[in-house]
Amino acid sequence: MANSGITRRGLFVAGGAALAGGATGYVIANAQAGEIENVTQVLVEPAGTNAKVSVPFYGAHQAGIDTPAQIYSKFIGLNVVDPTQDSMVAIGRILTDDAARLTQGEPALGDTEPEVAANPSRLTITAGVGRSFLQKIGVEVPEVLVEIPPFKTDALNPQWGQTDIMIQIGSDDPLTLAHAQRMVTKDLSTLTNLVWIQEGFISPTPGAEGSSASRNLMGQVDGTVNPNLNEFDDVVWIDDSSWASGGTVLVLRRIRMMMDDWDMLDRGAKEIVVGRSLETGAPIGGTSESDPVDFNAVDSIGLPVIPRDAHIRVAHAATTEEMILRRPYSYDAGISNGIADMGLLFAAYTKNPAKSYIPMQERVAESDAMNRWLTTIGSAAYLILPGVGEEDFLGEVMF
Repeated sequence: MANSGITRRGLFVAGGAALAGGATGYVIANAQAGEIENVTQVLVEPAGTNAKVSVPFYGAHQAGIDTPAQIYSKFIGLNVVDPTQDSMVAIGRILTDDAARLTQGEPALGDTEPEVAANPSRLTITAGVGRSFLQKIGVEVPEVLVEIPPFKTDALNPQWGQTDIMIQIGSDDPLTLAHAQRMVTKDLSTLTNLVWIQEGFISPTPGAEGSSASRNLMGQVDGTVNPNLNEFDDVVWIDDSSWASGGTVLVLRRIRMMMDDWDMLDRGAKEIVVGRSLETGAPIGGTSESDPVDFNAVDSIGLPVIPRDAHIRVAHAATTEEMILRRPYSYDAGISNGIADMGLLFAAYTKNPAKSYIPMQERVAESDAMNRWLTTIGSAAYLILPGVGEEDFLGEVMF
C-alpha cells in the first residue's frame, strides 16, 4: 500500500488544532458500562488467570480509580514541549486512541509487537494534568485543584516533583504494563519530555485471613480504611459546576522507608507506633482488621490504648468530607547513595484535597509516631480528567 504521506500524529495534531478552537461544551457519556462492584483494594488472582480480562475504557469517569487495584502500577510524569492548547488537544487525542485500544487487548496504531498487547490483564491507562500546566495554556483551574504545600517532615527531591501531565498505568501483568508504557511514551515523544517513571506493586496475597488489603514492606496490613463504591460520589468524584466534574484530584507522594531503623524495633513497639496488630491488622484492643477503632479506650492505668501519636489516630478521618481513597503501592528501587531506596508510592484520590488530604497530612507531619521511619521525597498533584465517550478525547472538556 502506498504511503499517503500523512502520519498518525500529524493527523491528530492537525485535527486537534481545529477542535481546540471550535469546542464549546462537552456532555459526559453514560455511566461506565460493566462497572466493577468492589472498589476497595481487592486482591487478584495470578496474572495468567486475568490475561484476557479487560476493563472498559469509555465512561463518565476514567478507569484506574474505581477499578480494583492491579498488582503492578506505573506513574509517568511528562512535561509538554510546547505548552499550548493545541498541544494538549493533540496529546489528548493520541492518548485516547492508544488507551482505547490497548486496554481492550488491541495493539496501538503502528504497534510492531501486537502479540504483547493481546493480554490486557485488567490494563488501565489514566491521565491527569497539573495546576501550573493549566495556567500555562490558559485553561481555567478548577477550584479544587489547590497547591499541595510542603509539610514540615518532607525532604522533597525535585527528581520526583510536579510535572505538566501524569499518566497512570496499571495491570496484573508486568509485560503488558511495560508494553503499554512504551507505546504511550513513544507516541507522545515529539510532544512531551519524560521526567520520571515511578513503579509500584501490591502483594496479591491477603495481609491477613479475610483481609481485603495486602501488606506493605514494613509488614503492615495497608489499605484497610477506604470508601466503598456508594461513597465515591461523596469522597472521590468532583461534582461541581466546573469542567472537572466527573474527575478527581490525585496527590502522589513518594515515601521512603527507613527499613534498617525500623528493623531495630520489636513487634510490640511497631504495633504501638501504627496502632494495629501486625499479625491481624486489627486495631490494638480489637480482634479483626474490620473492627472499629475505639479511640476513647484506656488501659488499666488510664492511658489511651491507641497512643495519641499512633498513625491510625493521627491519620483518622472523622467525617466523610475528610476521607480519601488511598492506594498504597510498594516500591523497591535498589540502592541510592549507598542506602536502600524502598518505600511507598502513596496515591490519594479526593474530590477536594483542601478539606481532606491537606488537613490529614498536616496532622501527620505534626505528630505521627511513624515520622521517625518515613521520609517523603516526592510530591505532585494532578486533576484526573473526567472520562470520555466514544466520540470524544481526554481533555476535550477543558475547551
